[in-house]
Amino acid sequence: MQEEEKNQTKLPKKETFMQGVITLIFSQVLIKLLGLIYTLYLTNREGFGDKGNGIVAAGYQIYAMLLTISSIGVPNAISKLVAERIAVRRP
Repeated sequence: MQEEEKNQTKLPKKETFMQGVITLIFSQVLIKLLGLIYTLYLTNREGFGDKGNGIVAAGYQIYAMLLTISSIGVPNAISKLVAERIAVRRP
C-alpha cells in the first residue's frame, strides 16, 4: 500500500538539458528536410519555372528580414527576466 502511495505522489521527471538539445536538433533537421522537399517540388512543378522560383525567393528574403527584426530582442529579454527572477529568489 505504501509503495502505491509513493508512486502516486512522484512528480514527473523534468526534461534534462541533453533531452532538450536532442529535441531541438531533431526538429531543426526535420524542418530542413521538409523545406528541401517543398523546394524540390516547386522547382520541378510544370509551369512554375524560373519566374516562380524568383518570386518565392524574393518573398522568402522579405520574410527572413521581418522575422529577424521582430525576434532580435527576444532572447535578450528572456535572459534578463530569468536573471532577475533568479536574483530575487536568492538572498
